[in-house]
Amino acid sequence: MRWPIVRLIWHRELRDLVRDRRWLFMLLGLPVLLYPAFGLVGLLFALATIDQKTPIGVYGAEYLPRPAANAPIGPVADLAWLTAVPLPGASAADVAAAGGIAESRARHTADPPLIVGDGFVPDFGDELRDLAALRVVRLDSPDRGPLDSKQVHAILVIPDDFAEKLRHGGRPAVEILTREGDEISKLATKRLGNVLVNYRKALRQARFMREGLPPDFDQVFSVRDPDQGKRLIDRTLDELRDVLVKFLPFMLVMWSMAGALYPAIDLCAGEKERGTMETLLISPAGRAEIVAGKYLAVWLLATVTALWNLIWMGGGALLGAAALGMPLIRPIGLLWCAVFVLPLAALYSGLCLALGVYARSTKEGQYYLMPIFLVTMPLVTLSLAPGIELNLGTSLIPITGACLLLQQLMQPSDVIPVGRYVLPVLGSLAACVGLALWWAEAQFRREDVLFREAERLDVRTWLRMAFRPRTPAVGAHPPPR
Repeated sequence: MRWPIVRLIWHRELRDLVRDRRWLFMLLGLPVLLYPAFGLVGLLFALATIDQKTPIGVYGAEYLPRPAANAPIGPVADLAWLTAVPLPGASAADVAAAGGIAESRARHTADPPLIVGDGFVPDFGDELRDLAALRVVRLDSPDRGPLDSKQVHAILVIPDDFAEKLRHGGRPAVEILTREGDEISKLATKRLGNVLVNYRKALRQARFMREGLPPDFDQVFSVRDPDQGKRLIDRTLDELRDVLVKFLPFMLVMWSMAGALYPAIDLCAGEKERGTMETLLISPAGRAEIVAGKYLAVWLLATVTALWNLIWMGGGALLGAAALGMPLIRPIGLLWCAVFVLPLAALYSGLCLALGVYARSTKEGQYYLMPIFLVTMPLVTLSLAPGIELNLGTSLIPITGACLLLQQLMQPSDVIPVGRYVLPVLGSLAACVGLALWWAEAQFRREDVLFREAERLDVRTWLRMAFRPRTPAVGAHPPPR
């Protein structure tokens, strides 16, 4: 293979591709507009979600327990009622303190209220943001009219004997009315259900206190949740980080494929349409040199496209982490993403080049995106599936191993030592790149592929010709015996 000829073809193809301003805008200019727009839309969506109020209709609010005098509003589990009894030989001060505690405890045995003003008691919400979105609308009847007209998104019906049954140890039942098939109503019902679950716990603890039992009497063991003490913002950032470390490798693979498809189709099927393929084939350049020159041009443009999008995605993640004051992704992981862009772009460049030379026209070449997409998506989706871990077996799966490795490398904290999987992942990709290049060169050596005529596939005619009995042509000589 003569390098000066390969370089000449490479530079020629690059000049032809760079002249196409539409392609430059789609693959290089579009991310400049796309990613800031995504960030702005996400910010506006988050602000709209936070400020959005969810009206909940409540019928029978007057039948709920009323707040007791000198008693705090909220779950009695947080009152830390003291069951300390003065031990034998205790001083007079200890006895007096125990008496004060007993008096305070007696005031907190009443059932707590559920509604205060036009909202639910804040202590009954799992998340303060969700509880603040709920707005209580008092109704005069349990009719579904306000619900069907979307004045409220759910209705809570309180029976008239609710408080009375609670005082006598009964089990009153409440009813929740919703709109079937309405997502907003489902969300409102879910938030209301969380409030009622916490309210039921508070009522049970108050009942225990009236019976002289500790509030955690029914808790036979406790579970320590490491995320229980985290703030809402911390849990949200943890979820955002998990999404980012999976989203970035996915987009990296997609942009590597998109950056290789259009140049490969234009350099192969486009040359067939322009009539310049024959001129190139009768030149002194060999078929392997032609493939090498075109391949380097496609590889370079696919790599630049993927790196350009990585800069915008990774830069946005780093700026977001700096604004939030919490690391979302590890910067060294972005450098590893830039390293793996090279084999990913090389793989898709070889595949797209082989499919591009097989296409008869640019329009037909664009249809070949679907087979590559259908093969790529299961491999990428496998890396997003829960329970799939990076090991020697998964690291040898093309595309999947690279995505799993990049996910681990971008985690702010190492979960497993992943350095030993770099060589298996690169080896798997290198083997696939070699097969793709061999296929592309084999396609260029086939005259029936390079000069394939345009044809229309008629299934009915094809079936008739395939199953028609073979009859000798008129005037044909019989075969020799």
